[in-house]
Amino acid sequence: MSSREKAKEPTIGKWLASDRRTASELFARRSDGDFGTDDLPVERYISRDFHEREVGKLWSKVWQMACHETDIPEVGDYITYEIGSRSFVITHAAEGVIKAFPNACLHRGMQLVDDQGQAPAFTCRFHGWSWNLDGTMRRMPESWDFPQAEQRKMCLKAVRVATWGGFVFINPDADAQPFEEFIGELPEHFKAAPLEDRRIAVHVARFMPANWKVAMEAFLESYHVSPTHPQSVTVSEYAETQYDVYGENLSRLATVAVAPATPAMRQMTPQEFADYAAKGTGREPIQLGEGETYRSALAEQRRKDVAAVQGTSVDHLTDVEMLDAIEYFLFPNFLPWYGFGLPIVYRFRPNGDRHDSSIMEIYLLAPRDLSKPPPPAAKIEWLPDDRPFAEHPGLGRLGTIFDQDYENIVGVWKGLHSTVEKGLILGQYQESRIRHYHRRIDDFINAQEK
Repeated sequence: MSSREKAKEPTIGKWLASDRRTASELFARRSDGDFGTDDLPVERYISRDFHEREVGKLWSKVWQMACHETDIPEVGDYITYEIGSRSFVITHAAEGVIKAFPNACLHRGMQLVDDQGQAPAFTCRFHGWSWNLDGTMRRMPESWDFPQAEQRKMCLKAVRVATWGGFVFINPDADAQPFEEFIGELPEHFKAAPLEDRRIAVHVARFMPANWKVAMEAFLESYHVSPTHPQSVTVSEYAETQYDVYGENLSRLATVAVAPATPAMRQMTPQEFADYAAKGTGREPIQLGEGETYRSALAEQRRKDVAAVQGTSVDHLTDVEMLDAIEYFLFPNFLPWYGFGLPIVYRFRPNGDRHDSSIMEIYLLAPRDLSKPPPPAAKIEWLPDDRPFAEHPGLGRLGTIFDQDYENIVGVWKGLHSTVEKGLILGQYQESRIRHYHRRIDDFINAQEK
């Protein structure tokens, strides 16, 4: 058996097979891809020219997450979204209607709004031109001096909008592929545990001193876990992470996050391992009953905790869905985690029009009372450059992990400018998701350059 074939042996599959509950066939399906063994050019990260090609040919043409619906819960609420040098305003225009527009006045190009807020209309503070929330013209001061305006429809040009999982996506390209086709089978994977059933409990952002791809790739594989996060190694099967690619724009990694992963751990009694794992991860100790394991007891505890908040049962979810690290990736930069093991969503993007700086955002999700409308999302908190993630109280034990990843990102960015090699050597399987999304970047760039 080759090393690649061995790596592809069942990981979460063996745990799903032993569970009395049944996950969907789609969720259990393996679908890895072979994207070769070619080196990845260093210039893709450090080149200003490549960044400009991405801005013009990727970000201006692709579906991208702009905000969460609960960022704009009331009619009149708006929030800005910036990518490259462009700014967009997303607004709750009417009951059940979300609109998005370029964030610019049609008169002299003045930015209409900043950040986030509430308004009955968009009024330019430069000369007072104003538009209704649906983009139609509301007021043009001294309109007699603009006879040419009568020959045009002076409406803000709407940008395409779609929603999934409570998140709002936009696409600046009017001729782009429909969103439903773009996301492929992603909705079916989340059908048993919808993201709509969660609330945004914490939203943390930080400027990263590296290209957006360098920052994001620190979270696309588990190959780094053993040397980078040694505290996780003994209680999780990170070395056996499963990688799947589903179509053009979707991939997944799946790691059994609660299991005795070393010979020493496997020699412990179930209660000894339960005590060790709880102490190492900061969880509450669990007293196991007859025939229980730490894994089964923790999964059951989480089912009870989630049901108590939601007001509905989640007994249909397997232990894998309750405990394990299941990270999906929707091209180009949206990473929602499935289930209740790590209830996180990541977003990575360039910091303005810079190729050497990026923005990392962390959304922590929590169960919500499903008998009530979802509460407003937590406001974004920008972490200062000199403050470690571990000092943010809302991140809990994850803060230390993010700090460890941050050090890698800084080190990679510096190393990319020091290496004499022209290409990076990536694993064929464990780093296949990185290869996959780079291929999609090329699809967009090459389509525009033909």
